[in-house]
Amino acid sequence: MKPIQYPSPPSVLQEKKWWKAIGFLGPGIIIASVSIGNGETVFASRGGAIFGYAILWCFFLGIFLKGTQIYASARYMLLSGEHPMQSWVMLPGPRGWFPMGLLVMTAICLPFLLASLSLSVGSLISWILNLGGDQQISVRSWSTGLIVVAAIFSWGQGYKRLEKTQMVVVGLLLICILTAAIACQPHLGKLFSGLFIPIIPEYKDWIHTVYPKIAEKSAWIEIVSYIGIIGGGLPAYIGYFSFLREKRWGLFEDQDVFRSSTKTGFASIDTNESNLSKGRDWLKAVKVDVAGSFLAVFIFSAAFMVLGAVILHEGQQIPDNLNLLSHQESFLTSLHPSLLVLYRIGIFTAIGGTLFATFDVWTKTVYEGLIPFFETEKSLDSSKLKRILIITTSTVGIGVIWLGYVWKPLSNPISIVQIPAMLGGTIGCGVWCFGVAWADRRNLPAELRMNAFLFWGLLTSGATLLTFGAIGMYFKFFG
Repeated sequence: MKPIQYPSPPSVLQEKKWWKAIGFLGPGIIIASVSIGNGETVFASRGGAIFGYAILWCFFLGIFLKGTQIYASARYMLLSGEHPMQSWVMLPGPRGWFPMGLLVMTAICLPFLLASLSLSVGSLISWILNLGGDQQISVRSWSTGLIVVAAIFSWGQGYKRLEKTQMVVVGLLLICILTAAIACQPHLGKLFSGLFIPIIPEYKDWIHTVYPKIAEKSAWIEIVSYIGIIGGGLPAYIGYFSFLREKRWGLFEDQDVFRSSTKTGFASIDTNESNLSKGRDWLKAVKVDVAGSFLAVFIFSAAFMVLGAVILHEGQQIPDNLNLLSHQESFLTSLHPSLLVLYRIGIFTAIGGTLFATFDVWTKTVYEGLIPFFETEKSLDSSKLKRILIITTSTVGIGVIWLGYVWKPLSNPISIVQIPAMLGGTIGCGVWCFGVAWADRRNLPAELRMNAFLFWGLLTSGATLLTFGAIGMYFKFFG
């Protein structure tokens, strides 16, 4: 069989001036925009409100570890043509045990993410309309309606129609958030201390008094939740590589799906210097996409956290229960009262757009997870899969919403989202890192494998994410 040859990359990728490749930002930005929902708007603000500046290191650490994970994974896929899930079918043991395990983790996360997202938007609508009555009923009714509308909207069409509008409104909102973060004149000493000195802060006295339910739980639960939720997790990352295929980078210029892994090895890759140079040039597109998207997530997370530290922490207000987004209106009204309208429209568009995009992104995720178990990709009907996913996640998600009305452990959307944050955002991501390291060393020729710095960085990222996830789960269920 003829060794794998890489297509010639665009001339801009062959130049040494990396910034000229900025136009290759794409798939990562889509995933970053989807993660904006409960990540930056709720959890970054909540972190600043509870711990002040002292928690910034969590956001940086989570984004750095996941950035390493996704770059190493995208690097492998671009050079091999295989989704990491495809390569893991060849791991020793029962066929497909590892990718199937990750897919099961993802399936557990999906309805909890859907419930928490819809409750965030439902609480926003209930707060804006302020129609009176039982807030629990009002918020959960709105949340249920939103899921039904999103399901109907996604049933026969994609998310593209909303995409441009969302980008404009959310972009304007985030510019204002950055402006507000600068205008509030954060304490630079505390800011840099919170970024570079990792500590497990204690709850302030006022939290014990005003928010005793928060104070009675270990701070580790909050910390692991931040690391897990910021930047996304398995439900977004597995599907990320579908977008790489759609961009037609590298080997995907000629073919969508490769199945080069076998029990005995991997299809040979031409190792002449010309071909190796083409492969390495294609990697610049991935570097720009991953670095740009994760940098954007960190900047906006830091901005929301700073505003939480300066405005909410000092005002003794914490986003919690069914009051997740109302406190944050002061982020913009502190600049000018008229910006209240922008905040409400922007937040609704940001999180609502994320809610409406979930079924499309998650379909790609489940599709990518299932492809390795089918003889050909044509055997798997993505439209049918999407409808099955809509029905199952919507049904379970709505069930979670209303179960929270009568069962205390699920009454708070923060508690609901902590489950996928820890499971899919830390533990799942941690084991994923080890899987990519295995695939890299098994399937790529020595000339194209990760260098020692990236390889050991990936293993360190996996071990760190696993450790934090295990600690968080322990304190949540046993602490």
